[in-house]
Amino acid sequence: MKRKDIINLILFILVFAFAAYRYSTRTYSSQRSAFVMDTLVDIKIETKHKNTNELLDMAFRLMEDYEDKLSFYKNESPIWKFNNSIIDSLYIDENLKEILLISEKLFSKTNSHYDITIGALSEVWDFDNNIIPSNSEIEKAIQNTNFRKLIIQNGYLYKPAGMKINLGSLAKGYIIDKTIEYLKQQNVISGFVNAGGDMRIFGRKKPFKIGIQHPRSESNEMIDVIKVMNMSVVTSGDYERYFIKDGKRYHHIIDPFTGYPSQNAVSVTVIAKTALIADAYSTALFLLEPENAIKLADETEELDAVIYFFREDKIEKLETVGINVYY
Repeated sequence: MKRKDIINLILFILVFAFAAYRYSTRTYSSQRSAFVMDTLVDIKIETKHKNTNELLDMAFRLMEDYEDKLSFYKNESPIWKFNNSIIDSLYIDENLKEILLISEKLFSKTNSHYDITIGALSEVWDFDNNIIPSNSEIEKAIQNTNFRKLIIQNGYLYKPAGMKINLGSLAKGYIIDKTIEYLKQQNVISGFVNAGGDMRIFGRKKPFKIGIQHPRSESNEMIDVIKVMNMSVVTSGDYERYFIKDGKRYHHIIDPFTGYPSQNAVSVTVIAKTALIADAYSTALFLLEPENAIKLADETEELDAVIYFFREDKIEKLETVGINVYY
């Protein structure tokens, strides 16, 4: 074989090998937004298969199915029926078992401030119509609030009459985790789920920049920017669902002891491996005094947080020891 032919053969082999490599490593990405869980959910995925639309269809359908199961407000959900009918027991499946475990742990760690039996208090506050409940309404609701009154027996959850459980402080995070679990099972390489600011990222090789909204900005100004890779980031703030009456801000994160919105923080951002942990802890830390909250966060493994609060009319912040790796 002539030298020219040998060179041409080598070039052909190299080109063929490169084309084969490109084909074997080719990926397809897709992104879609939809209104689920009473918020705008954005999902982005990257996979080696072309069926990205089918995967996104299934991901959103899965989120809707879990919402139907865990919703405090949907009339046909098991939680709604448990709260609003003569049914006094609820079967504890694997999903509810996981949720109850983290709820019980946080109830204990926060000296009863984090409490999923806050449903009666959630109902007396009308944030859609800017209505402040009466003292008697609040007192009655408080009497129907206490995680210790729940009974777990023979695989069922029991509650006293009048008590209502509300999983709103962690259901969104749990559903995000379940959605990503499904996507990974379908061999999705990387992506994220962003549910109204509750976010989990997976499979990325470079950090993802996430802005933390300024709690008093009217123009979506960021108070901080963090860099996160393959973690969950959730922020709870007093600016998310609120109204102002007679110069005072009333928001949706209710202190079960006072029956009124917590006044300890204005914004809490938590970074954790799972969205369930980040979601639950962002609310739990919000309900504590900032110094106690940051102490709890520092004592919790694989979790970091930044807490913004007012001191003498100025916004200050406290951070966990490990937060610096995200700046």
